[in-house]
Amino acid sequence: LELLELLAQEAAAMLVLMFCAFAAAAQAEEELLRLALWERGVNEVPSCRNREEVCRRVAALAPKIRGGATVEAPNLAELALELGDDFRAALALNEAEHARDCDASCASFYCGPGSSNKIIATRAISMGAVPPEDFASEFRHPLDLIKVTEEPLFDEAEARDVLKKARELDGVDRNEFKSGKYVLGGDWLKKLPETRKWFNGLLEHRIYPNVAASFPEIVSNASTLRAHSVALLKYNASHPRTDIHIDNGILALTLAVSPKSDYVGGGTFFEHLGADKLVEMDAGRATWRPGSVRHGGHRVTAGERFIVGAFFLLEDRVEHVRRLKNRGSDLRGKGDLDGALRHFDWALKINPKCATCLKDASEAAAMKDDLDASLFYLREALALLPNDSDALFSLGVLLSKKGDHLGSLEAYRQSAAINADDAELLYNLGIKLSEVTGTTSSTTSRSAEIDAYRRCLRVDPRFAKARLNLGAALADQGDLDGAEAEWLRAAAADDTAVLLSALQNLAVLYEQRASPVLAAVRVATSKDQAISQATAANDILLKAEDTYRKIITFFQSNNETTETKKDTLSFQARLLKVLKLRGRLVAIFDIPAAIPPLREAAALAPGDASIWQALLQASKLTGDDALHLEAAHALRDLLSD
Repeated sequence: LELLELLAQEAAAMLVLMFCAFAAAAQAEEELLRLALWERGVNEVPSCRNREEVCRRVAALAPKIRGGATVEAPNLAELALELGDDFRAALALNEAEHARDCDASCASFYCGPGSSNKIIATRAISMGAVPPEDFASEFRHPLDLIKVTEEPLFDEAEARDVLKKARELDGVDRNEFKSGKYVLGGDWLKKLPETRKWFNGLLEHRIYPNVAASFPEIVSNASTLRAHSVALLKYNASHPRTDIHIDNGILALTLAVSPKSDYVGGGTFFEHLGADKLVEMDAGRATWRPGSVRHGGHRVTAGERFIVGAFFLLEDRVEHVRRLKNRGSDLRGKGDLDGALRHFDWALKINPKCATCLKDASEAAAMKDDLDASLFYLREALALLPNDSDALFSLGVLLSKKGDHLGSLEAYRQSAAINADDAELLYNLGIKLSEVTGTTSSTTSRSAEIDAYRRCLRVDPRFAKARLNLGAALADQGDLDGAEAEWLRAAAADDTAVLLSALQNLAVLYEQRASPVLAAVRVATSKDQAISQATAANDILLKAEDTYRKIITFFQSNNETTETKKDTLSFQARLLKVLKLRGRLVAIFDIPAAIPPLREAAALAPGDASIWQALLQASKLTGDDALHLEAAHALRDLLSD
């Protein structure tokens, strides 16, 4: 009995321990979930009362997927011992470049302690789970490092005065420059003296004191801030947006100058937040943030939106990661791929969670045709930033090269879901849909391809290759009218390769359209019916003839080579076929009008007896004795041969 009581007590104690263990595990799991959401700026934990599988998966995987909570502080001295003299020399070069850039900044922009004690209220937005690329160990989660001012730095009257002077005195409207794949209006403030004078006052009295207060982790005091690459940018319907990008500085500024009433659309898009959470600011309001957060200027559809964009250095801190990465990109551009990869790997030694370094390394490896290494770097970047639309686009390209077309298609689809305004991405998605579904007759698949091209053209109506492919997809579905319309637009493109392909497609389309009408002519049961069908067929073939003439002119206007001579002869043969058909068709309803196309056909193929026979008959019916004699002599010579 005593033994049974002892066993019962031990069993009860075991049950208590097991219950406590389960409770502790559940609590730890919820804490992990809370951390994962906290890193994203979400403070509410969803209900997991039933311990749903999705909650467990999020809790377990989120920190790993998004890069974890911390980055260890690099020990540059130890890294120099490990990586050697080349790395040490690269760090020294970084320091020298940094000093020169800081001096150049002070030559154009305010440098000093600032002269305002008024700290403007800001709201904070999370930049996700991956800390800034430089000084990453200085920041702690939650990374609520995107600061948006709650009140303006200047009022609307001042904003309008600034824009008036920028236009009338600085001539800002005269310039434009590229921003990635896009073109913006505006100019650098170094070239806009009136605007720069105003901005320097803002730096001293408003911007520097507030930026320093927002980032005490890295800004020791306002006097260390250095502005560079400062521009007044103009967005409008013809210069609507920027690429999604990062900025070339540890900190960056977007300052709204135009009142919101001046434009439609606009705002700053932060990729990790999504298009439904744009940061929109009225005149005088600003956002300052780490430069490495991915963002872009959202599309303006009407009016004009002016902003000031600026990057900041810190005089007492060298951005070794950014400078190594930039130098690696320069080396890659010069063809030194080994040197580029070495610099990217050095940057990753300092900060293993530098997503841009990983993407740049992937591109360099791909240029060396090392697709496996390229894929490794790219997947590491996507493990840090799963919603990086550029990385997903690159993944689509890379998987396509490796023959994984379904994987490529899925990567393009994911990228397009994040960045639906990228014309090149949507074009590639259309191509991949065509490749993957080209062996099937699925209407749904073809419709998805057509939709991708249409979306591309809504973003960029001048994307001629998309028009060319859209025409082909429409023709494949039997919509020849739609195909003709797209190919006619493509034939007006500046891209000669697209123009030529569009003309060739149009010529084939016209001949295909003429074919059933020609068949109807042959089986016509009355003269009126024959004339009607012949007239319709001739109208179609006139378009084919005109198109072939344009193609032949294109080849003849280019430098003659063996290939272009072959192409010219090939299309002259097709033109000849059309001219012969037209001559016979027109003769049904207008014999004199049949002679010119037949004469041109005879000039192209003087040895074709059937053409001279048709001319002999036409000349006899029209009473053209000279032509009759010419045709008779030509036939006699051909028969005697």
